[in-house]
Amino acid sequence: MKVSKKTLEKLHKLAGELTAKKGKRVTLEEALIKLLEENEKIKDHINSSQIKDDRQAFLTLLEQKFPGGQPEDFEEYNYDDISTD
Repeated sequence: MKVSKKTLEKLHKLAGELTAKKGKRVTLEEALIKLLEENEKIKDHINSSQIKDDRQAFLTLLEQKFPGGQPEDFEEYNYDDISTD
């Protein structure tokens, strides 16, 4: 895998931070795995948050009242008064 010098420096820096945190040497692969895991957590959080927002918006729509849409408007119509001419 090829990466730029700048990216490699950032990976080494992250590996150094993880090494200090864990108290043992961390490889660049472990640093990459950590980044990928954090990315997945962020995606899961965003998706979960979006679902909650969408659900709330839907429930708000259901609670709205619209003119002309009252319960009496949904009564079954009596078709006996229709002529068959």
